[in-house]
Amino acid sequence: MSKKMIIKGVGQFLAKRASKDGNGLEVITLGNMQDLKINLNVEMEDIFGGDGLFAIDTLVKSKSIEITATDAKFDLSALQLMMGASLQEQKQDYVYVLGEQKLLTSGSLDRKTPGTDVAVCDVDYGDTLYNGGNFAVRLKDSNRLLKQVALSNSTAPKADEFMVETYTEGSKTATRLILSSSALNEDVVFNYQRIETVDVVDILIDEVPFPVHVVHHGSFLQKDGTYAGIETELFSCIAKGSFTIDAARSTASTSAISLSVIDPERADGKLGSVKRFVSQKKV
Repeated sequence: MSKKMIIKGVGQFLAKRASKDGNGLEVITLGNMQDLKINLNVEMEDIFGGDGLFAIDTLVKSKSIEITATDAKFDLSALQLMMGASLQEQKQDYVYVLGEQKLLTSGSLDRKTPGTDVAVCDVDYGDTLYNGGNFAVRLKDSNRLLKQVALSNSTAPKADEFMVETYTEGSKTATRLILSSSALNEDVVFNYQRIETVDVVDILIDEVPFPVHVVHHGSFLQKDGTYAGIETELFSCIAKGSFTIDAARSTASTSAISLSVIDPERADGKLGSVKRFVSQKKV
């Protein structure tokens, strides 16, 4: 008879694309889990006969196994697993800069000619704008959204307009915003896009979750000094429910994934296995 053990921790979780030989491509490893739940469910239906008030038998309608894992570290691979999307690494794409705030100072409409005919400010990531930056600019005090107009060296923007000028000095590229002189000494708040190297999961309208081969492994110190291990392996699981990124003020964000076992259609009829082992060191 298998010896009892005390589970003192959460262990590790691995999911890889399902394949017949069990050697699928790894999708995600969760090594900083906060909790893991594996629920084995049996749905029963009572069978009644005659005038008695108690069931004369039962019928097993279905069985299911569900896995929910919450990890302390966010991993795009979890989103890939839940949505069935593809993860692209080290791709040049854009990210947003939101809520950049600057004080408008006096400047010249024609940068090469000294003057004080407009209000200007520099853009922090002006050397890496994506597609011109796609700026959205507001005056902070009035919360008025300004309209972008084409850059001109002869006609200053009106009170409700702004211009974007990207220029090069030597080996340096920079960008400035140009507003009407009526906005001088006001604070301006703006959003824009810049180029960045990113890991990205594109969420498409027609992608569905793919089956994965799941392994949960834990090794826990027992009071006799040995390490008792438990390993649960499920051959074919698919994402279900919701993928949640739990972000809150003054709280470390967590993310959770949920999976449900489906029939891998193996010749031996197995869905998976649960193994217990003992070792002299943590494995």
